[in-house]
Amino acid sequence: MAISLQLTDISKTYPGVRALNGVSFECQSGEIHAVLGENGSGKSTLLGIASGAVVPDSGRVEIMGQPLTAADPLLARSLGLATVYQDDSLVRELTVTENLLLGALDPPSGPPGEWAARLLEPYDLGISPDALVGQLTPAQRQFLEIVKALSANPKVLLLDEPTSSLDLSGVEKLSTIVRRIKAAGTAVVYVSHRLPEILALADRVTILRDGEGQGTYEVDRNISEERLIALMVGRPIETEYPQRAEATGAPAVVLSVSGLTGDRFRDLTFDLCRGEILGFAGAEGNGQREAIRALGGLEPATGTIVCAGKRVALGGPRAALEAGILSLSADRSQESIFPALGVRENMTVQVLERFASAGLISASAERTHAAALVRQLNIVTPTLEKPVGGLSGGNQQKTVLARSFLNEAQVILIDEPTQGVDAKARFDIYRAIRARVDEGMACIVNSSDALELAGICDRVLVFSRGRVIRELKGGDVSEENIVSSFLTSREVAASASNGAAPGGRPKQRFSLATLRDLAAGGSARWWVPLAFLAVLTVLVGAYAQIRSSVFLSPLNIQHILLATAPLALVTMAQFNVLMVRGFDISVGALMSLIVVLSTFIIVPGMGPGLLAVGAIACLILGILVGLVNGSIVRFIGVNPVITTIAMLSVLQGFALYLRPSPFGTISTDFLDVLRARIGFVPISFFVILALAIAGDWWIYATRSGLKLRAVGFREEAAKRNGVRIDFVHLRAYVLSGLLAAVAGLFLGSEVGFGAPTVGSGYTLTSIAAAVLGGAALTGGRGSFVAAMLGALFFTMILNIITLLGLNAAAGIIISGSLTLLAVLLYSGWEPIARIWTWIRNAVKPREAVRAS
Repeated sequence: MAISLQLTDISKTYPGVRALNGVSFECQSGEIHAVLGENGSGKSTLLGIASGAVVPDSGRVEIMGQPLTAADPLLARSLGLATVYQDDSLVRELTVTENLLLGALDPPSGPPGEWAARLLEPYDLGISPDALVGQLTPAQRQFLEIVKALSANPKVLLLDEPTSSLDLSGVEKLSTIVRRIKAAGTAVVYVSHRLPEILALADRVTILRDGEGQGTYEVDRNISEERLIALMVGRPIETEYPQRAEATGAPAVVLSVSGLTGDRFRDLTFDLCRGEILGFAGAEGNGQREAIRALGGLEPATGTIVCAGKRVALGGPRAALEAGILSLSADRSQESIFPALGVRENMTVQVLERFASAGLISASAERTHAAALVRQLNIVTPTLEKPVGGLSGGNQQKTVLARSFLNEAQVILIDEPTQGVDAKARFDIYRAIRARVDEGMACIVNSSDALELAGICDRVLVFSRGRVIRELKGGDVSEENIVSSFLTSREVAASASNGAAPGGRPKQRFSLATLRDLAAGGSARWWVPLAFLAVLTVLVGAYAQIRSSVFLSPLNIQHILLATAPLALVTMAQFNVLMVRGFDISVGALMSLIVVLSTFIIVPGMGPGLLAVGAIACLILGILVGLVNGSIVRFIGVNPVITTIAMLSVLQGFALYLRPSPFGTISTDFLDVLRARIGFVPISFFVILALAIAGDWWIYATRSGLKLRAVGFREEAAKRNGVRIDFVHLRAYVLSGLLAAVAGLFLGSEVGFGAPTVGSGYTLTSIAAAVLGGAALTGGRGSFVAAMLGALFFTMILNIITLLGLNAAAGIIISGSLTLLAVLLYSGWEPIARIWTWIRNAVKPREAVRAS
């Protein structure tokens, strides 16, 4: 068979780690070729190099006989390779359709929603094209990732841990898909830690250990799980699951749960004893994950939880921790680890007081305990200070698990303890869990792997449709009994997994979370902040007209619109960089410099041609400033706030050097052009409005705008979809500089002379106006029209204060208060929700006392 993917002598070194050392690998067309190895063996690095996401130190990659000449995911995809990533390449703030469109090589010819529905239809996932990806279950997201990869009809498909979030029925569905594309001639590279899947699917398997190849083997009856494990770890492993300790004496109940009810589960009641491991099992989406998260305060719930004789306040992880309940989330990267902190700090972050005296931490004691845990749990790390985000998934999980050895918790909750973890690391984790339980701690484990639950649990609760349908104890705890318990209602489990109504759309209940999704969701919700701001502007304007009949006079409206122009333009400039999680603190100083520069190159007596040349020179200056800002931020890696503050000083210094004091005039002919109007409405207002509308059309109706939002929401996912993220960032800063320069010209039309600090007040106001218009400091959200309306609102407030003779400080207070109100609204009122939850939980115990 022809070789579809070939990697030759691939080497890659990270600081302190040799990830790959001269590894060669090939996959033939119509073959499923598995790659096995412990965490940290180099599997993900190898796939990253093959997909163009990682730059190798040396070696050669060929896809369908063509060399991959650059580390570029888009180039790899154009050569016929697609990748399904372990931690997905989906942008959760975008819709299903938008994610599929983002990953498409060629845009669809018809309506995107219909095109997305056609792609999803053959897989029967029960997913609406309009659903936000963040509202899907992990299993649905995994299948959506697969659909996105297959939409390009790849000749080579890389699957990195594709079943890590799937239950048994999901694994069966994926296996069917993989066999079908193999039969069509696609080369499949399959990475998984689930050895039964490898033996059932793969034609050949390549073993990696410590970054070096250990050979390629045919998968036949002569190769077994034990043989593969021995090849992976370099020695045989006698047993995977540690022995259970013999029970002595009457069991002591440490955790009592009664009537616990949440979003996807209800009426959960059980007791947990010291020295016991309790398992939660069920098909994906039947409430077991939500239940274990609710026990740790990570999900809202009602009911009663008593730990070590003390009632646990519901509503937050802090209360659970204080009560002695420690949670380890399945979402390591988002909820368990601090990627930039070292191994030591991740271990001790919750118990620093143990190493402190008089408020000072004993570094030696902290390091001693951390080093002991590294040895005890076999954590592979070059140093204790190595950022944990640079470790393999198994070593990250063991680092998180180490917290339980330092924490004096009574109960530890572990969601998917070995998700994405190799066989050797699994054994270390099981041994560590059993060691903690034998010391008197109790443990609850939720896992999609029934064999894992059967191997480590003393008792298992099986969930279906949010309820516990069976309890397995002692000798009844077996993989067969666990699986058969929920497979008897497979259709119900699939429906719960999809979370879908008969029409195929996800079930939703209106709540504070729904309000947050409405305000901060995908492209269909961008108008919510705009509508809020429009209503607010009308109400405030009506109040001003009632108080002063002059407010709506043509002359006053003309004055407001002229004053809005520079602020609207600089707010749109700021919005550009906010979309990619940036800041441009230099915009106000750039406006000042443009005003000063205009008094030298746009002066009275010049003809139209020279005036145009002067204006163009100002715009070129703005572009150059944006280019410098963007280049320093992206290619040198300096924080955008620091970069643009430094640029602010440079620009402000030039402005003061050219005009130490206000002096010089700007051509009245040029100013008349900027002040031109139709009736009492300035033409500039229509031009800026048209520019804002065009900007929103670009953001929400074009693939280029979709890429901008994807970079703002999740940069790594955008990169994996072939988006040139450096270009997107650079373009944002260049557009910011250009628009700020235009704003400076309009500001010059307002003042008419060379005031060197006239733009200094616009920087913070531009940020506030953009945020009021719906922009988020976390990127990806907002609207040019809403940003313009935010600028109009702030200008109107200042005008009203002047008309009504109010104190200028009132305008600052009102503007700031309204901005905070907007932020609360756009975030779904979560702070208010937390306060309400705290009050409700504080009142409930008193109600219970009165009832008794």
